[in-house]
Amino acid sequence: MYLFDGDMERVADVFEEHNAESHGHGWEGLAQSLVRSHMPDNVDKLHFGSEAGTFVVLSSDLKALTDLADLLHSAFHNRELLSQYIVTADPRFLNR
Repeated sequence: MYLFDGDMERVADVFEEHNAESHGHGWEGLAQSLVRSHMPDNVDKLHFGSEAGTFVVLSSDLKALTDLADLLHSAFHNRELLSQYIVTADPRFLNR
């Protein structure tokens, strides 16, 4: 699963509103926090490899990847939900 700069720019203002990084590393931090809070059994099944301009997560476990994709897709298309996820994200993963 991946997001590129052009994708992330569409909701960058939501991240910036909460002083969070809106690029690949910010999305990775948000995803790691969501995995730990919403799907902790999958922590070791997902492997992140994001860069500033790209969010990347890989897994050989299709269900774990799909579950995370569903969470992120919902947040990407619902600014209020994305904002809530950012505000409640574990600061160890998403700096604010």
